[in-house]
Amino acid sequence: MDEIIGRGRDLALISRALSPDTAGPRVLVVLGDPGIGKTALINAVVRRAREQGDRVLRVCGSEAEHDLPFAGLHELLLPVLDHMERLPHRQRTALRNAFGEGDEPAQPDKMVINLAVLTLLSDVADAGPLLLVADDAHWLDPGTCDVLAFLARRLAGEPIALLMAARGTLMPPRVDSHLPKHVLRPLSAADAERVLDLQPDPPTGPVRSRILTEAAGNPLALVELAKAVTRDSGAQRGTTDLPLTELLERTFAAHVTELPEATRHALVIAATADNADLSVVQAALGSQVGADVWAPAERAGLVRIDHGRIEFRHPLVRSAIYGGVPFGTRREAHLALAAVLDDAPDRQAWHLSAATVSPDETVAAALDAAAGRAYSRGAVVEAIHGLRRAGELSPDPGDHGTRLAKAAVIAVISNDMELADELVRKAAELTDDPEALVWITQMTGLSASYRMRMDQAFTLAFQTAEAPEQHGGPSFSAVVVAALAAYYTGRADYREQMLAVLPRFRTVSDDNQPYLLLGRAAVNPFVGRAEITARLHDVIVVSSSDPGVLDTVGMLAWMLDETEIAICQLDQLANPAREDASAIHGGMAAANLAWAYLDAGNWADAHRSAEKLAFSGEATLGTARTLAVEATLSALSGATDRARQQAADLLAMTEPSGIVGVSVRARWALGMASVADGDQDTAYRHLRSLFDSSGGPVHYHWSYYGIADLAAAARSVSGHDVVSILDNAVVDVGALASPRLSRILHRAKALLADTADAEEHFRAALADTADNWPFERAQSRLDYGEWLRRQRRISEARANLSAALASFERLGAVAWTERARTELRAAGVAVNPGKPTALDALSPQRQQIVRLAAEGLTNKEIGERLYLSHRTVGFHLYKAFPALGVTTRAQLRDAIR
Repeated sequence: MDEIIGRGRDLALISRALSPDTAGPRVLVVLGDPGIGKTALINAVVRRAREQGDRVLRVCGSEAEHDLPFAGLHELLLPVLDHMERLPHRQRTALRNAFGEGDEPAQPDKMVINLAVLTLLSDVADAGPLLLVADDAHWLDPGTCDVLAFLARRLAGEPIALLMAARGTLMPPRVDSHLPKHVLRPLSAADAERVLDLQPDPPTGPVRSRILTEAAGNPLALVELAKAVTRDSGAQRGTTDLPLTELLERTFAAHVTELPEATRHALVIAATADNADLSVVQAALGSQVGADVWAPAERAGLVRIDHGRIEFRHPLVRSAIYGGVPFGTRREAHLALAAVLDDAPDRQAWHLSAATVSPDETVAAALDAAAGRAYSRGAVVEAIHGLRRAGELSPDPGDHGTRLAKAAVIAVISNDMELADELVRKAAELTDDPEALVWITQMTGLSASYRMRMDQAFTLAFQTAEAPEQHGGPSFSAVVVAALAAYYTGRADYREQMLAVLPRFRTVSDDNQPYLLLGRAAVNPFVGRAEITARLHDVIVVSSSDPGVLDTVGMLAWMLDETEIAICQLDQLANPAREDASAIHGGMAAANLAWAYLDAGNWADAHRSAEKLAFSGEATLGTARTLAVEATLSALSGATDRARQQAADLLAMTEPSGIVGVSVRARWALGMASVADGDQDTAYRHLRSLFDSSGGPVHYHWSYYGIADLAAAARSVSGHDVVSILDNAVVDVGALASPRLSRILHRAKALLADTADAEEHFRAALADTADNWPFERAQSRLDYGEWLRRQRRISEARANLSAALASFERLGAVAWTERARTELRAAGVAVNPGKPTALDALSPQRQQIVRLAAEGLTNKEIGERLYLSHRTVGFHLYKAFPALGVTTRAQLRDAIR
């Protein structure tokens, strides 16, 4: 590698980090102050890579492009965009839409964009090693930063390396702070001396000492200050206390003042432009200005013209030029560029914005439209910024408020509740338009519900749901917010108000059906269940990929115990492999999916869905619900101390807010932790708390799901009132229960029945052979097996106990597994202690890949499911095969049984 003074060790470290021999992803972020030598190091790495035959894709962040969605990504991929045609249709459409080139409308999906980029790059790398370089990453647009952060975590097994550089010693805000980093330090005194010695006219004496002091080991400062001294002898006598960055900018600005006026004007246009396309800058200069205008700037070493692009020698050159002229000059430059960007409306809008100092509806409307396009591409941050700026430029306060409310919607969807609250508060202050206020009130209610301020949420949402037609009519999403506030609080008065208003919506469009059905199910999950379930299947037929619809239909299905449908819908939105899953709809989609996975016996994915959000530190409804999943999983898997701590944290989070619909799940988890510990007295106390002193359910829906476990605990502690609780439950919901709840009720009846009647209910609990809720079915088999053994029907007992044991082992339900083994031994079956399998030794991600491969999915299909490239999937399988003792995919199914 080329020698750079004082950077031999840095180059060696970068080389090792990007080497194919490196374990894990080959990624490094180089950090350092402006001028410290980051770009020089990158250039050396790039030269070496090209000499080795590697392909290099490179992007350099630009402050002017920071608000343009995926501008950096487009520049990075431009040389290989022909590979986009090979992508799967969904990925190709997402990436085209991200670049504003798509003609197929689709909901924005950042994870599909991420996967499309990974797939495309993996395809490019089939031809040979690939190096991705992102210089000045701190100025890349947020969408590009998110994609690079995703790639950095997914490059294991790929012949792809990623090298990033950013200003400062801390990671840029949207880059994963856990990525490997290397901070460049100032040059040593000896190396700084060597840099000065290599200059055309090396400074000497006191001037040299002053340069060394002021440059403080910064290579760029050493070179430029030496040039300044040579050019201006007066500079040899001056002193300065300016910060180094400002000192350098002034030095570069001094270079510019020596150039011809036409060249200075051209440089201002170039510094104002939001990309390096020379043709756009030339067009803004006008046809009378020729290409020779750049020659003086090139000779001065300020810019370089190459292949139709204009590149500044250093970002500080650009900022010195742009900041060194009055606002009026910058404004003229922005207007000149806007005038030639009719075919790039987003860039045009932002240039007009920069040139506008007073309200202007034409510019505001252009920014509003640009924000809409940004959101459609999945660029959430840019969309919110665009709407806020559009609001600032709106002459009408009502329009300002409406645009802030639109930004609040996006903030809520992306789980930025603090920003959403700020936006709706400002919006409400700006408008008195009734229709706009209805919308703003709805957003405030939605944000309040996510933050577990349920009384405020219900009041605001119910007010919106009752909005008269002349004010925009009732909002169906407000109906859902109000209904769910009633659901999570369990308050009878809220339910009664909703039951009174819901009949108003007898005739609704197909688009609004999911919201109305969820509202009905939330306030009364039993009455009308059969009809709602039938209509659920109709809704799925016409369901869209809209995140709101997917989340609504998924939660409705989960609430109705249509667990497979819930997973099918929610997995499209919040698959745990998605890195943004916990941010979608305030984390509610991830929570819904985690519960559906838990119910379906897919505990590993339930944990993966819940863990990020549950421990994010934010007290939101999504956090609480996923913490309930974690507490339940801990209890059922034998980590009972952890379960109790999680449940205690959950109760502290939910009981003060009256979130009964979640706190009852915490109490059920506490009860099951005590069952796992064999402490039936404590188990009974916790499970009994699911019902009030009169035997009524504390929560009108979820309390019933713990009744069989309460019945089991009651047998050990003589809980006589449980019989009356069960009788009341059967009267209240027995005829209206879902097949799942019906099985639970039959198990409870069997456990409390006389010997003559018990078998009838055990058989009813096990009549449906489908294994949709495997833990509950295994519990019934275990209880039935125990009962059969005590009736001396040993053969039948063994069959049920063996089936229960197999289910509990697969699930990882430790205490129940041991209980099943004990019962089998009592039935005369020799049972070996459970031992960890080879599959257990694999990482969770590798286990999931192996299971999917065993089901027959191809590497590409697995990659689509888990947001990995097909090559990374192959890498994991290559590592897993020896550990499992197999050599072919066909052997996997038997190996993981």
